[in-house]
Amino acid sequence: MIRPLLFLLLTLPAGVWAQAYLGDDMPFFQKKGGLFQHWLESKQMSKALKVDQVRLKNNGYELELWLAMASADPDEGAALWKTLQRSFQASNPQSSIETALFDTFVRMMEIPATQGNVQIYLPSEDGSGYSPCFYVWIWEENGEVLTEQNVNSCRAQPLEIEVELPAVKQAQPSSSVRFNFAEERRKAFSRIISYVEKRYRIDAAKRYKTEGCHERMPVIDTLVGEYTLKIEVQDLCREVLTLEKKSLWCRFVEQWWGPCNDIRRERLEFTFIYHPTEEGYMLTGSLTGKFGSGVYKPRTSGYMDMEPDFEEDFLKPYVQRFNNDLKKYLEAHP
Repeated sequence: MIRPLLFLLLTLPAGVWAQAYLGDDMPFFQKKGGLFQHWLESKQMSKALKVDQVRLKNNGYELELWLAMASADPDEGAALWKTLQRSFQASNPQSSIETALFDTFVRMMEIPATQGNVQIYLPSEDGSGYSPCFYVWIWEENGEVLTEQNVNSCRAQPLEIEVELPAVKQAQPSSSVRFNFAEERRKAFSRIISYVEKRYRIDAAKRYKTEGCHERMPVIDTLVGEYTLKIEVQDLCREVLTLEKKSLWCRFVEQWWGPCNDIRRERLEFTFIYHPTEEGYMLTGSLTGKFGSGVYKPRTSGYMDMEPDFEEDFLKPYVQRFNNDLKKYLEAHP
């Protein structure tokens, strides 16, 4: 018969034999978790990331740092994470944000790199747990920091637009420069809203008259935050799904009683995040495409995602066109 202690040792994960037991040091690790949050603040990451918990795994032989994104929305969470990656890379071209987070964690906790990992997650929208649409896992193996990422796998298409603006000589002190960043962000968001109004309200209204999209009046809702701009456009017709056609019934009605339109309604949801660059600014974010009934106006929950059925043939090409069109507009209207 195998003794209990021997059985426990035989069932421990591989590599534990040479590792130290960490369970007795949890008060120390919890205190260091607070210091890690201060480090995030010093690196201007705390508006996007916060320490959730430090916990033990593998019978006390592995330490995990759980970081939460400052959003429960998958689109915004993905955009925030991409912005963090890009901003960190711009300031630290020889490293990555993943390596910095992991190295700082194991150094603060004073543990071997093989006994730690960092996990970044998105809170679920109902507050009950974690979103399946987003996670980042960072660990070390054979002396190399490795990462596994699943960022916004559920629905949205990524937006990435680099806007180059005419050079302007900056003569103000650094405090004024930071203030101007906020002002430039406000101006950029205002220009994006103007473009969306032109594309989906003014231009679409003209196009609908010749494309059989009767009685469609696109509705635009905007929400401007400190760093993000969200735009929703509803009641679109043949915007992404360009091959949509009226039903035989609707065409029959038009022959006898006048205009009829039962082409499926489309809804586009945009998230934009702004950060400045030396040449202008970068917009990252996402676009989610949805469709609903053409006979009646569906509620928000009545729309269905265009992915995956219409992703390759319609949504991805549309996002690429939108990126190019918005870039041209913003650079022509600095």
